[in-house]
Amino acid sequence: MLAANVPKPGSLLISDPFLQDPHFSRTVVLICEHQPAGSFGLVLNQPMNLLLSDIIPAAPDLQLPVLCGGPVANDTLHFIHRRPDLLQDSIPLKGEIAWNGDFIQIIHYLKSGQLEESDILFFLGYSGWGQGQLLLELQEKTWITSEISNALLFDTEPKERWQNALMELGGEYAGMVNYPIDPQLN
Repeated sequence: MLAANVPKPGSLLISDPFLQDPHFSRTVVLICEHQPAGSFGLVLNQPMNLLLSDIIPAAPDLQLPVLCGGPVANDTLHFIHRRPDLLQDSIPLKGEIAWNGDFIQIIHYLKSGQLEESDILFFLGYSGWGQGQLLLELQEKTWITSEISNALLFDTEPKERWQNALMELGGEYAGMVNYPIDPQLN
């Protein structure tokens, strides 16, 4: 587990099972940027009823699902991929996992088959925290921190990512997948 006071790009925030915030209940957030002024991340397990072709009319053949990255700026498109070797201007997060890059290249490589659909995830909106806000939430144990894995990000169905992230941690965390959303129902 990471130190609770230093979220790093490429780390995960796994919501506490009892978190009641409707935007973050039972979510996994990938931290893309953490600065003294604030933090930026993408929710990994909230599918939307949208395809990339719905958002990008110039790409009607790209039927890739889009996830809700968070409640902020829902008119912005972001992406995570595992091909920084192929995509210019990517921001490295951890290992081969990168954030954003040259969007024109992405469309070209997806259409030509050089970039596999299984190598990229698209998000509308993002999750943001102001100065000190995320550190306070970590101190309050709102989030459990972990390291990202390729398997969790690219080989796990979005709806299963929260449970799988806890299972990967093992021990007491693995048992949290069975906690009720409302502890009074226990």
